[in-house]
Amino acid sequence: MRKRLAVILAVTVSLALNFITTAVFPNLAAADEPFIIAESEGIGLTRNEALFDARRNAVQQAVGVVSTGITEVIDDRVRENVVQLSRAFIERFDILSEGLDGGRWQVRIRAWVRRENLLSGLLQKSPDTSPFDGAGLFTRALTREQQIQEAAEMLIEFFGTFPYENYVYVGVGAGDLQFGAEQVTLDVRFSFDRERYFAEAVPMFATILDYVAEATVRDIPFVFSYLPQTPIQIAPPSGMNTLAQYKELMEVQGGNRYLDIPGIGAFANIYLLRRNFYFDAYRVPAESFAILMENLLETQNNRLTGRMFDGADLRIAFRSSGGHLVKEHVEPLHLHNVMLFTSLDGLERAPYVLDQPGRLNEQHHALFILPSIGVLGRGASDYILIKNETAPISVAMSPSDLQLISQATCIIEMRRPHTNLK
Repeated sequence: MRKRLAVILAVTVSLALNFITTAVFPNLAAADEPFIIAESEGIGLTRNEALFDARRNAVQQAVGVVSTGITEVIDDRVRENVVQLSRAFIERFDILSEGLDGGRWQVRIRAWVRRENLLSGLLQKSPDTSPFDGAGLFTRALTREQQIQEAAEMLIEFFGTFPYENYVYVGVGAGDLQFGAEQVTLDVRFSFDRERYFAEAVPMFATILDYVAEATVRDIPFVFSYLPQTPIQIAPPSGMNTLAQYKELMEVQGGNRYLDIPGIGAFANIYLLRRNFYFDAYRVPAESFAILMENLLETQNNRLTGRMFDGADLRIAFRSSGGHLVKEHVEPLHLHNVMLFTSLDGLERAPYVLDQPGRLNEQHHALFILPSIGVLGRGASDYILIKNETAPISVAMSPSDLQLISQATCIIEMRRPHTNLK
């Protein structure tokens, strides 16, 4: 009788503990289960932004759960890489609620996060190493449709929320105070932060592309043309003024690079300038690439224009010697693209006519990731790439404010155009 009671008591205690654990932590699976179930909320200006935010928050929760069982110190950048690539660690998610609140979208989800993949990603020794340990999306046991959908979602999430503004450097020169005209004129300098691009942006872009690509060719050297019997002078390709000049160095001016994918063969469609003289060519599924482009570029009259931004705003803050804000001025800027430039001749071909499906002409469909800012040239025939530029900006100001100001600081804000994003 005692033995039987002990067994019943043990079972009862076990059930009670399980009930307490479930009641206190209803969203977290047991440590030996393959998934961590997390509920999270996301907020954004669009539904997609809110959904991306919710997925990142879900993975952030799961990282906290997994980290408690890890004795090794996790590098902060490794942790950030894992959270940034949140969609790759989520097996599936359900939308629990969604809607607008005060002009912003709020989405609540329940996500199933892959425990083993998350643990493997967090244990990477170097933040420059892929958190997927060499495993790609197309090595997973998914249907082709699932692979295409997940690749598209990951690309849209990453490219659509990347902080491009952080790589545009804006500096203010000494101001010319004109009391009679009641205005101040500043020399504002614009340039692209190439060092930061190579140090921070390239590893992040490479990580996402390594995961979603069907094939990759790395470290392809640029081809520099020269005239016979002349000295060869090779400088880093920072002086390229148009996308066409970059494409000539890559030898893709007549069409994309062909990649020998076992069984199918296909064209590369994303090019990443990884070092000064070298680039990587990636092939992502054509369907995923089309969805990315239609969600990334500006739409006019149901067609893609090649512009990623609808301009930018330069916010200048004039302050007194004590740091008090005297006046703020917003100057609109003519700026269309940062880092991302598309092959413009491909925009006239299917599938980039929205809502009109057609045969893929992939030879001309490409996206170039370059350390530059640019605008779409007249006639939309090519991009004009801006290395650095100084422009005078005059701001009307009252005599009393002119007496107070002693310093000016500025930030740049990119304006997102109307795209296919919901």
